[in-house]
Amino acid sequence: MKRALVTGGGTGIGRAIAHALRQHGLEVVITGRRPGVLRETAAELDLVAVPGDIVSEPEHILDEAGAIDVLVHNAGHSIRAPVGAWSAEDFHALYAVHTVAPAILSQSFADRCTGPGRIIHIASTLATRPAPQTAAYAAAKAGMLALSRALALELASRGITSNALLPGIVPTDMTGDRLDGLVALHPVGRLGRGADVAAAVRWLVDAPWVTGAEIPVDGGLLIRE
Repeated sequence: MKRALVTGGGTGIGRAIAHALRQHGLEVVITGRRPGVLRETAAELDLVAVPGDIVSEPEHILDEAGAIDVLVHNAGHSIRAPVGAWSAEDFHALYAVHTVAPAILSQSFADRCTGPGRIIHIASTLATRPAPQTAAYAAAKAGMLALSRALALELASRGITSNALLPGIVPTDMTGDRLDGLVALHPVGRLGRGADVAAAVRWLVDAPWVTGAEIPVDGGLLIRE
């Protein structure tokens, strides 16, 4: 049976991804920084919980997760700040979780992977179409896209694919309540759901000839005028 590790798997999009992969027949390990929430989700959905911080203890998380075939980079957070209010700490924090930690985890995953593998990055439409006050987050997610492409090129000969999904606006704890008027940005007429992103992840797990792709899961947001 294939085994997947989903970072930030306790809530929101990560929880939906973990649930979909479990229903798809995979064993699923979820990790995150809130042990209580993580274990509650694991118990409810028949998952394995490995509490940890992907920034400070990536090797510990992989050791505890055991042999995995699928690595889903979903953990993250957002900072909203206009030009003139950025700090170096804002950028460092976002790059650490969205770009650096996925790079280190992917490297270790590739070293440990003994068969075909999948690396899936949950990026954002903001990586290619920024919005006001999102410079630090957009830049970090753009870094994730560059990382995903580079991994795809370098790891192809090992049978490991690397792809990125670009969700539109999906209400979660991270987005908060700043959603007024945002439905209109999506031509399909609604905001996203965790299940929308999870369906794309599940498809990529079974897509061995897709690598280096950046796939919008955005209700048409990126193609609107």
